[in-house]
Amino acid sequence: MYEMKNVARIVAMNGGLDKLADRPIKIEMDGFDRLCIEHVGRGPNGRPLVSVAHYFLQNGDLMSDPEMTFEVIPDDDSKLGWKSGTWFPTSITQSPTGVYREAVWTEGGQVLVRPRLVQELKGFARMWDRNIGAQGFVDAAKQQFSTVSARQTIDSGGRTSLPFLPTP
Repeated sequence: MYEMKNVARIVAMNGGLDKLADRPIKIEMDGFDRLCIEHVGRGPNGRPLVSVAHYFLQNGDLMSDPEMTFEVIPDDDSKLGWKSGTWFPTSITQSPTGVYREAVWTEGGQVLVRPRLVQELKGFARMWDRNIGAQGFVDAAKQQFSTVSARQTIDSGGRTSLPFLPTP
């Protein structure tokens, strides 16, 4: 049931779903493709749509393998809210093989669903999320966000900014 619990933990460390639109997440770790999590608009049911992807460069082109989009319930405290890790998959892209599959989409004002593909993507998402945790991305995010927050300052207008850091 909890397809993306580790990813939800990373989003929470970044300030939550509301902050994701202004502050997409990029986590780089040696030996692994970059993990990116970002708000990409509204899903077929009008709820926030979040992209989770591993990116790498191939012949100068940015490739995702995989990229999945999920529609999430924005309620922080709901049993099915985004923090619970219950994310609803809508699509998957695997750039190296040219695969793009939509599980949930809108056509002619109606939301259409491929139930078998939704179940397949949920199973894949659970495995992928476990791997994200086992590979250390949650710990890397914790380290990354604690380092950034230690350098942040709040100006008089309430905006967060990073101070100028001279290069060595």
